Amino acid sequence: MKLAGFGIAGGIAGLAGALHATLNATTDPQALYDPAASIRVVATTIIGGLGTVAGPVLGALWTRGLPAAFDNTEQVRVLTSGIGLLILLLYFPGGLMQIIYTIRDGVLGWADRRLEDRGVAIPVPAINKAVPARPARTDLPATTGAWVATHDVHVRFGGNHAVNGVSVHADRNELVGLIGANGAGKSTLMNAISGFVPSTGRIEVLGRDVSGMAGYQRHRVGLGRGFQSAKLYPDLTVRETIMVALEARQRSLLVPSLTGIPPSRRHERRKRTESGEIIDFLGLGRYGDQFIANLSTGTRRIVELGCLLAVDAKVLLLDEPTGGVAQKETEAFGPLIRRIQRELGAAMFVIEHDMPLIMSISDRVYCLEAGQVIAEGTPQEVRDNPLVIASYLGTDERAITRSGAASIAGAPAPDEPAD
Repeated sequence: MKLAGFGIAGGIAGLAGALHATLNATTDPQALYDPAASIRVVATTIIGGLGTVAGPVLGALWTRGLPAAFDNTEQVRVLTSGIGLLILLLYFPGGLMQIIYTIRDGVLGWADRRLEDRGVAIPVPAINKAVPARPARTDLPATTGAWVATHDVHVRFGGNHAVNGVSVHADRNELVGLIGANGAGKSTLMNAISGFVPSTGRIEVLGRDVSGMAGYQRHRVGLGRGFQSAKLYPDLTVRETIMVALEARQRSLLVPSLTGIPPSRRHERRKRTESGEIIDFLGLGRYGDQFIANLSTGTRRIVELGCLLAVDAKVLLLDEPTGGVAQKETEAFGPLIRRIQRELGAAMFVIEHDMPLIMSISDRVYCLEAGQVIAEGTPQEVRDNPLVIASYLGTDERAITRSGAASIAGAPAPDEPAD
């Protein structure tokens, strides 16, 4: 989108220059199109602050407004060019807007610390609230079979056979866990399903063979993907990020969006309303206008789940959704993931190393080792499988259940006697 914006802006500038040249009987490039003028425009933007609407305005007031207000005295020229600009950008590389942001963050940080003293909880879903309304999909398969399935899928990286003949499936309303040691091929399998790595074999999503489709085409079929590190826009707010995800429901038209003519404004109002509903449902109200880069890992994970809600995906692939998240936040993820999956009526694959979490939310579990499935079944069956114990879980009950977490699949907690 940045490249498209740059190209459109360059095209408009080129057209303007061509038309402007025809208005002059004689053209003096040095006078009419002085390169220094273009440099001043760029410098003005950088001084004000890139990536903001107010930045170039402040930059223009600094470089043009001050000289005009003080008769362009020598002191003002030194301040607005040369050494003055050098000092400004040396200490504030983000421009004048960085000063404003620093003051703003200081005030908000003080207010946030006061809120923390009052015991404000981490974001959690509003359990008693209805899931935000979603458009009805008419392209869902009529069969009750697997909504996502792989058949003898292979992925090779040179001589490394990362995925070796894996066949797995998840039905509608089913949550399937993927466990295994690091390097077992779990993320690579998800990448193959998502279309991010070349693979052989057959992959089906919602009854359609998507093996030959690109990743974005599989997304349009109804596939939603979460990553080990939330792939979000750090320079957008939570609200803006979810509004971008809502483009999957209704794409914005280029020309109306550029010019602000109908139906652009109506669509933007609708996306803002829908994003507000998702934010409210996920308990992200106080973070709605915070930049993604300022959020904790756990909160970013919840925003990523909000994006999956926004795209109304029917097949969800989550790769370590609690990775890097504090234990207190992790315990809130299980009910959230499960409820979103049930409300969407989706089929879901979840990769997770947190055994209490994955065993408590999964309907079935696959265990992978060296790119192959070595066990499949209910959480309890996989947990008791000798191959899984030898390959991944080990025999230490405390390591499996983890202190302070809920017991899994009916297993006794570490401090409870076994039957």
